[in-house]
Amino acid sequence: MIKGVNKKVIEINRPDSAYFERAVLYLKPDIKEVPLQAAQMETLDYFPANQKQKKSPPAWLIFLLGMTAGGSSLWLYFLILKS
Repeated sequence: MIKGVNKKVIEINRPDSAYFERAVLYLKPDIKEVPLQAAQMETLDYFPANQKQKKSPPAWLIFLLGMTAGGSSLWLYFLILKS
């Protein structure tokens, strides 16, 4: 929540961006000026604090699922072949 009227604000307009058209940033009170590198950022990495990045499943789980599927396939193949 923004309170008061003495806030320093940066507005970023990027109508050609695939992700956002406009962003409004409220600077912390102790910031006197924004570094040039931060002001000219081309991309923003944004992950809200309450939302974690999705992680891929561990390699051992993928391997185990593959082995299970392969074993089941072979078992069914030999079961049908002997019938």
